[in-house]
Amino acid sequence: MTDNTQASYKLPAEAYFDQSWLDKEKLNIFAGSWLFAGLASALPAPGHYKTFSAGFDELIVVRDGNGDLNAFHNTCRHRGARLVSGQGQCNTFVCPYHKWGYGLDGDLRGVPQREQYGNLNLKELGLHKASVESWMGLLFVHVDEQPVVSFAQWSTGLADELAAFKVDQLQLLKQESFTFDANWKLYIENHIDWLHLWYVHPETLGKLEHSDGKIMQFGSSFCSYDPVKPEHEAASLASNPLPDIPHLKDVDKRYSDIGAHFLFPNLPIFTGRSFFALTDLVPLTPEKTQMNISLLGIPGGDADAFMESFNQVTKDEDAVIIKTIQQVVRSSRFAVGPIAHTYENAISCFHEHYLNLIDGPPNA
Repeated sequence: MTDNTQASYKLPAEAYFDQSWLDKEKLNIFAGSWLFAGLASALPAPGHYKTFSAGFDELIVVRDGNGDLNAFHNTCRHRGARLVSGQGQCNTFVCPYHKWGYGLDGDLRGVPQREQYGNLNLKELGLHKASVESWMGLLFVHVDEQPVVSFAQWSTGLADELAAFKVDQLQLLKQESFTFDANWKLYIENHIDWLHLWYVHPETLGKLEHSDGKIMQFGSSFCSYDPVKPEHEAASLASNPLPDIPHLKDVDKRYSDIGAHFLFPNLPIFTGRSFFALTDLVPLTPEKTQMNISLLGIPGGDADAFMESFNQVTKDEDAVIIKTIQQVVRSSRFAVGPIAHTYENAISCFHEHYLNLIDGPPNA
């Protein structure tokens, strides 16, 4: 952990309750970033697709006839209607409004009553392209066809650090969602705040040696690991409801510690010797957030028992404590004082990256 005496809290109170801030986030944070869009295993064969919201943009991620992944904006080039919703399988995308049809490659293939449109150039009216990348079986999308920051640039260092988990060799054990009454950024800030571990989780995480934790920064993202106290290692191993991930035995011990990682802008990840849990955050309103949890691991354990203990930390403790901030953030006396130089420095870094994007490009 690196001491940084310049650490400070940089966002005003209205960033946590004002609709105009959420609108700017949708326009410039979520539409300007690489976002986690689910598991590649959800699209196993040609024609399988799913839709995904990236701020105000809605995308279609689809596997084409060659087995490759494509991403398009979910809007017809005729009158702008939404083509599909949810997920499914098809051979073509047909607009429900006037039946324009598009191939899995996004090309416009069919236009009923084509003579009505004069000299129509189908090649110029394919679906607007977005970007999709599959990394360790995890899908990430960007609303631009050629993002200013490529996926390789965005994931530099981070990809190497998390590669040891070999997520594409794990299986989906369970998926859950819950909502909580607080701004999405408050959950991120709590997630990357090391200081709260001693005070919000004295019993649930009391067996961890927080003072020996390791925090690493990779651009706008973070990885951190919290080791079990030596005297609790045997009991912790014996009480684990999920089987160990075999390939973690062959790598550095930190990967078997409790990990709390963060991929900018909205993806907390929790890891351990037996699990890899993705918990993407979706802002529903400025003061209400949905967390979508995907638990990955090795089949054969008790996923329900694991989720009970997992939710005790994330839902019953973390989400509850940030709600106490949300309830007073509109107060005339609300303000954030000095933050811990080491244990809260990641919050300051998160704010810097957020502020670099929130108003969009300089000439936008």
